[in-house]
Amino acid sequence: MDSLPYPHVAAVVLTYHPDSEVVPNIEALSAQVARVFVIDNSPGETSARILEPVSRRDDVEIIEQPGNVGVASGFNAGIRAALAAGFDDVWIFDQDSAVTEGSLGRLLAARDAVGENAGIIGPALRSNATGMIYSRESGTGAHEVDVLISSGSLFSRSLLEAIGLHDQPLFIDYVDHDICLRARAHGFRNYKVYDAILDHSFGDSDPATILGRRVYRSNYSTMRHFHAARNRLIVIRRHGFGRWFWEDAWFTAKAWAKVLLLERDKGSKVAAALRGAWAGLRYPARELRW
Repeated sequence: MDSLPYPHVAAVVLTYHPDSEVVPNIEALSAQVARVFVIDNSPGETSARILEPVSRRDDVEIIEQPGNVGVASGFNAGIRAALAAGFDDVWIFDQDSAVTEGSLGRLLAARDAVGENAGIIGPALRSNATGMIYSRESGTGAHEVDVLISSGSLFSRSLLEAIGLHDQPLFIDYVDHDICLRARAHGFRNYKVYDAILDHSFGDSDPATILGRRVYRSNYSTMRHFHAARNRLIVIRRHGFGRWFWEDAWFTAKAWAKVLLLERDKGSKVAAALRGAWAGLRYPARELRW
């Protein structure tokens, strides 16, 4: 561990019915951190076979969950394991992301430059489908932002002790918005580091053409649409409107345009989103307090 440049950092990789592409990312993370905790949300023979090449590594620990406990609970299980093992920083990933060389050093340098009130620090996103950096992810240096996606984000022990872990009842979607906005509410400043790149896929990244332009469909399930709609309302009720909301509204509008124009089962997806919105409006007020 001491031979690594960052022995105080552990990574967490959350998997759910993973394919073999997750293995190279775990190996790449092992070159930058002291230990990788793989949280398996779909334990069984298939996942065990996929993860077998890394399960033999001394610097990888696979922690099986009782089933699909969700993104928030899965990340929390990994974070707790990392903190209990004595690590001061935790770098979290889902299986749809791939780390790039040197990213950790750039994230840590940006955090050190911010100082004591540094919050969640995350990379810029590059599309796995196109190999291009997303238009809203282009820039230089580090810039303060309201929210970051969970995957690729770096959390310090002191930050987590101040704000708590992910809100587990949210399960999936807007889990990242919530914890980032909680960090800001506690006086921390979140930063996106544009020279740290994360290769990432949103959903299936399934190509289609509309008006002569190539776009990529996420093809999210009805379950995802339910939770996205529900949790969007919960986060609005908990944190109010702000810059994050308008950025998210633009992203959501584009995503729904692709659903309605290009995806199958759009009726069931719309129905799921309406059920989710109703559930978000009825979410108990006592659960909004943190």
